[in-house]
Amino acid sequence: MDKKILGVIFIIVSSLVIIPTYPALATGQFLQMPIRVQHGPTICAIAPQANTKFPAVGKQLLDETEYAVLDWKIKLNQGLGRHPVWNINLEKIPLGQQSGFNYTKCDITIHYLPEPEKSSNGFIATGITIPNFETGKTNIEIYYSDIQPNWEKVEWTKNNQMYYIYVDKPHYTGLVATSTQLDSTIRHEIGHSFGLSHYIVPYGELQNIVNGLEDMPSIMIDTVTILGVKHYDITSLDVAEIKSIYGDGGFDNQIPSKFGYQRVHQLSMNKQTYQLDERIVLNINTNTFGEKSFAEILTIDSNSHLIENFGVSKSNSTVSLGDKYKNDGTYWAELINPITGDFDFVKFAIGSQSLQISNPPQTSPPVKPTIQIPNWVRSNAGWWAKGGMADDDFIKGIQYLIQQGIMKIPQSQSSVSQTNQIPKWVKNNAGWWADGTISDNDFVHGIQYLTNNGIIKLR
Repeated sequence: MDKKILGVIFIIVSSLVIIPTYPALATGQFLQMPIRVQHGPTICAIAPQANTKFPAVGKQLLDETEYAVLDWKIKLNQGLGRHPVWNINLEKIPLGQQSGFNYTKCDITIHYLPEPEKSSNGFIATGITIPNFETGKTNIEIYYSDIQPNWEKVEWTKNNQMYYIYVDKPHYTGLVATSTQLDSTIRHEIGHSFGLSHYIVPYGELQNIVNGLEDMPSIMIDTVTILGVKHYDITSLDVAEIKSIYGDGGFDNQIPSKFGYQRVHQLSMNKQTYQLDERIVLNINTNTFGEKSFAEILTIDSNSHLIENFGVSKSNSTVSLGDKYKNDGTYWAELINPITGDFDFVKFAIGSQSLQISNPPQTSPPVKPTIQIPNWVRSNAGWWAKGGMADDDFIKGIQYLIQQGIMKIPQSQSSVSQTNQIPKWVKNNAGWWADGTISDNDFVHGIQYLTNNGIIKLR
């Protein structure tokens, strides 16, 4: 029996809590992260528990974090001279001061652990960023254990022919990570806490970066330096993306968000309080999802500790959460759409906890424009125009959004006879709007035609 080698697979270790398999996306762009700071943030770096094997690691991690925060401040304020507007405050909290510290002042909290807690999905990372959309605060975990490649040979037989491949499954070595790994990871996770998501590059370019042949165009590249990257930096792309979110006035004088960061109300629970060992059911409204739509769900406890995370698509609208909710307390299930930057959350309790739901903090008073269109509708409109989504699916999605008040379309005074046919110009408009060729008003004109003709029913 012959053996055939099929190739080599590189598994790139993610440094973010969300580890989905994205559909084909345009490269050279940032995904969207629905996290915002409401003012110049206070970052609280909490020294790790003493480690007799590595007695100096606590001071090293706090120092590396101080350098990372200073790097972000310098890059954001570059060219502003004596009048910096990007204010970031760092509080380093050593072990002896942690019991009496006032943690309410912390907008972003950083904890340091050797490795993530063991999980069934083999979760490996150098760091994760975990938002709490109700409180508006963010928790970061930095894992200071070194990661190295681990090549494994995988064999199987088909039609009496044996095949094999080599798969790289990185592992923790138990040693302290290099300064390069720690420095890049801390800068990367702080970027997430400011609202930056991953920067997408073509696979070939990513391999060049991993192999040390190219510098990283963004600190938000989803890879880990130990796999070959020797040079990292907060780049002009990262600074420009931060300023596109907040404006040029800094965190304290930010402009209203022009994209993303809106709650979409797609999550619900079948009850608010569960008893221990009771089945916990999470409902996800996927009526507006197309075949290519997806989102990420993460669940956290009252300490913003990650319990579990998984991806959802149009097919899984009801999910039974796992058996990891063993303690009385309050939990959140959160939805993140990395394409649009939209989010949602629901709160539930285990035991006899009393829930109080609040709205997430706002960067400015809410504005009610004449036309309100969720950003992710643009993607759906593009797929529909190209034949990637059926007419009925697109129409039902728009109909549901209007009926639920999520998408607001101005009422037209014109009267048109009833028809079941969707004119070609309406679909063309949708495609042009998705590409940015025509305005929101032009797209809405087509939706108005569909409502006037009873194709989209408002009642």
